[in-house]
Amino acid sequence: MHFPSNPFSAGAAPELWVPLNNLDWNSDTSAHNLDDAQHTYKHQTIRPSLCARGRLVTKKPQNLADFISRVNAQPNGFRNLNEADLRREIQAKQQGTLEDDGVDGSEEDDDDDDDDEADEVKGKTAVVAREEFLRNIDFAHQSAMLALDSISLLLSKETPVQAGTTLSPALRDLVGIGTLGASKLKEPNVTEAQVQDDLSVATGWRVMGINTMVDSVLAAAERLEKEIELETKYWADILAVSDDGWTVCALPQEPHTLGVRFGFAESAAEFRNSSIAPLIRNDDGTIKLGVGKVGGGSQRIRITIKKDGTITDQSPLPGRIPDDAPLKDRVREARNTIFHQELWYEINREARVLLAHDVYYDGPTIIWKQTKTIEFIFSLEDLDEQDEVNANYTEGVRSSVAAYSLLQFLLFQSHRQNYHKRTSLSPSVRQNDPNNSTYSILRSVISRFEYFRNSTDFGSHLDKLVRTLRHAGTSTASYSVLPVSTPASPVSGTTQVRHTPTTELLWVQQLLYSMVTLYTFNITPDVRIWCYNRGFVRLFISTYFYVTLKHPFTDNKDLPPHPLETVYPPADYCANVQEAVYYLCQAAVRVLSQKLAKTAAQNLGDDSIQWSETITGIGIKSNKGRDARIDIDVVNDKIVLTLKAEWQANKASHSRTWTWDSENQNEENESIEDIVLKLMGGNM
Repeated sequence: MHFPSNPFSAGAAPELWVPLNNLDWNSDTSAHNLDDAQHTYKHQTIRPSLCARGRLVTKKPQNLADFISRVNAQPNGFRNLNEADLRREIQAKQQGTLEDDGVDGSEEDDDDDDDDEADEVKGKTAVVAREEFLRNIDFAHQSAMLALDSISLLLSKETPVQAGTTLSPALRDLVGIGTLGASKLKEPNVTEAQVQDDLSVATGWRVMGINTMVDSVLAAAERLEKEIELETKYWADILAVSDDGWTVCALPQEPHTLGVRFGFAESAAEFRNSSIAPLIRNDDGTIKLGVGKVGGGSQRIRITIKKDGTITDQSPLPGRIPDDAPLKDRVREARNTIFHQELWYEINREARVLLAHDVYYDGPTIIWKQTKTIEFIFSLEDLDEQDEVNANYTEGVRSSVAAYSLLQFLLFQSHRQNYHKRTSLSPSVRQNDPNNSTYSILRSVISRFEYFRNSTDFGSHLDKLVRTLRHAGTSTASYSVLPVSTPASPVSGTTQVRHTPTTELLWVQQLLYSMVTLYTFNITPDVRIWCYNRGFVRLFISTYFYVTLKHPFTDNKDLPPHPLETVYPPADYCANVQEAVYYLCQAAVRVLSQKLAKTAAQNLGDDSIQWSETITGIGIKSNKGRDARIDIDVVNDKIVLTLKAEWQANKASHSRTWTWDSENQNEENESIEDIVLKLMGGNM
C-alpha cells in the first residue's frame, strides 16, 4: 500500500503561514510584503507560532520599555552597548539574510572558491539556525503523523470507532476504513500437558522463592535477636555510668555519637574540651571508651624525695585497671588521668617563674631543692610501668604522700575558685582577673614545707635554749606552743556562721593559706616573750617570725610594762630562723644579767653591783674591779652559754671562763648564779 508523501495533498493544501518576525517591516522596499514572503518560503514547511486568537507572534520588542528591559537583561546591559557594535550587528544580519536567499534560490555559486564558502559559513546567523530547527521539527511531526495513520488504519478493521478518532480525514477519504488487516500465520502448538508442566514449574519456583524468603526472614530475626542482646548489654553499661553520676550526652561535633563527660567544667580550656569521650560499641556488645585525646594511657604524678642522692621517700602509684574493667571504672580512671595531666600542666606553668626558689627542670621532671642535701622530684608517670610497692626506704616519713594529696586538693580548690568567680562575681570584676593567671599550687607546697621546716628548726633551737638555761641554773626557763584560733567551720552547726558556698570557700582558703604557730618563751616568772611565725604563699614564698613582748592576739592595755621594752625591744619581724633565735638569745642574756645583778646586790649588800651593756659585751660589774660577761651563741648546732669572769687579786689580773650548752652541764656542776656570787663576793 502506498501513501502519499503528504497526507494533506489529496485535499486542499493548507494555507502556509510564515512568521512575521522573519520579515523586515522597516525596509524601504515594497517587495517584502506578506504575499512575497509566502512566495519566497513556498518550498519550506514552516509552522509559525500563533497566539490564542490566531495572530502571528513576533519576537521583536513591542515598545521602548520592552526594548530597554531586554537590553538590561543581557550581560552588562547598556554598558556594552555602543553604536559601532550595533552597526556591525545590523550589517551581519543583512548579510546573513542575503546569503541564505542565495543558497535557497539557485546553485550558481557552486564554483566559488574556498574563501567564499568560509565567509558563507561564518555568516550563518541565528535566523538561519532557527529556520533549520523548525524544519527538523516539522519533519519529525510529519513522520509521527504517518506512523499514527498507519497504526490507526491497521486497527480500523478490529475497532473502527476507536481507530477512527486518530485516523486522518485525508487517508480515510483516500483508502477508506478497514482496508488493511493482519492475521496469525501459525497457531501455537502448546498442549494441555505442557501448560500443566509450566504451571508446576512456576509453582515450584514460587515455593522455592517462598522458602528463600522464609530463610532470609529467619536469618534476619536471628540477627535481630543478637543485635537486641548486644544493644541491651550496651545500654545497660551506659545506664550504669549515668546512675553513677557521669553526664552522658551527644558529642558536639558528632551528634549521632553518644559520649560521656568525665572532666571538670572549671578546668583549663585545653582539658575541658578534651574531657568527653565517645562510647563506641564493640562487636560483642561491650563499650570501648574513646579517650584518644587524653593520651591513651593512665598517668599519675609521682613525688620522690632524695637526700644526698638517695631516695628516702616516694609516693606510690596505683595499679593499672584492666581493659575489661567495668565501664564506670574506666571512666573514673580517665577522669583521674586528665586531672593529673592538668595538674602536671599547671605545675609546669608555675615552675617557670620559681627559679629564685631553686625550682628548675631536669628533662621530663621538675626538681625543687629544699636544702643542699634534700630535693623534691615531681614527674608524670605511666601506670603501665612496674611500681616498686615493697621498696624499703631509710626514712619512712611519707612526706611525699602528704605533698601528693596536697597537690590534688589545691587543684580542686582552684576549680572551686573558678566556679565562684564565674557564678558570683560581676563581669567587670571578672575582667580584671586575667584568665591565664597561674594557680598557686607549687607555691603552696613549697611554702608549706618551708613553713614546717622553719617551724621545726625554730622549735629545736628554742628547746636547746631552754635546756641551756636550765643547765646553767635557771630553772624557770621554759617554752610552749599554743594553738592559734581558726575561723569557725561552716559545718559545725553554729548559728553565727551561715552555711553558704562562699563561706565554705573562705573557710577552706583560710585553712590552706593560714600557716601560723604561736610560741611562748619564759625566762623568769616576770619575763615572757611571745613569738609566732607566719607562712606566705601569694606574693612571695617565705616564713616570717614576729617577736612581741605581749600576747599578739589579745588586748594588753592593762598589763604592766615589759622589762625589755626599753632595754631590748624586738624588731618588726625576723626574716628567718637565725634572726629570731639570735634575738631570743640576746634577750635571755639581758634578762639573766639583770636578774643576777639584782640577786648579787641583795645577797652581798653591795649597791655598786649592776648589770651593764657596753661595746665589749653584756654582763655584771662592780666598783671593786670584778666583772662578768655573759653571752649566748649557736656553736656547732648547739646553744652555748658562756660566762667570762675577770677580777683583781694580789695586784694581779685573773680571768676564767665557764660554759654551759644544751647537751651537757658545767664540769663543776655549778650554776651561773653561784659563780657570780663568788665572783662579786671576792671568793674566787
